[in-house]
Amino acid sequence: MINFFKKISKRFLRIFRDESGITLIEIMIVVSILAILGTLVVPRLMDNVKKAKVSAAKTDLKTFSTLLDTYYMEFNAYPTSEEGLKKLVETGKLKNTKTALNDPWGHPYEYRSPGENNPQNEYEIWSNGEDGKPGGEGFNADIKNWE
Repeated sequence: MINFFKKISKRFLRIFRDESGITLIEIMIVVSILAILGTLVVPRLMDNVKKAKVSAAKTDLKTFSTLLDTYYMEFNAYPTSEEGLKKLVETGKLKNTKTALNDPWGHPYEYRSPGENNPQNEYEIWSNGEDGKPGGEGFNADIKNWE
């Protein structure tokens, strides 16, 4: 068995010794293929990151809604617009981290009580999306708890 491996290894060594190396054209072909793959794959990965941020913002809004309902049960009122979501931190319902009240893009979540856009909601929470401005489409669209 050992002789078998010696013979095979000698053959491979002979094959590799005969090779003169990689040519410039071969390197250029490989680089071109990698560039083409990069232009196809990178945008898809970036869209997945953006979709994950939108999903995280929606989850945050649900979490805030649950915490606000808990706050209401304890104090028989929702925080005012002036008190905002900071009241959840002050009462210990939400842990005070640097980004607890910011959306995934780093902008502060907006809060209003009483709500204006949906009479059934006592409060409204929203994120202005990726661009941080009201309105917008796609990833720049607002993410609201009343829609």
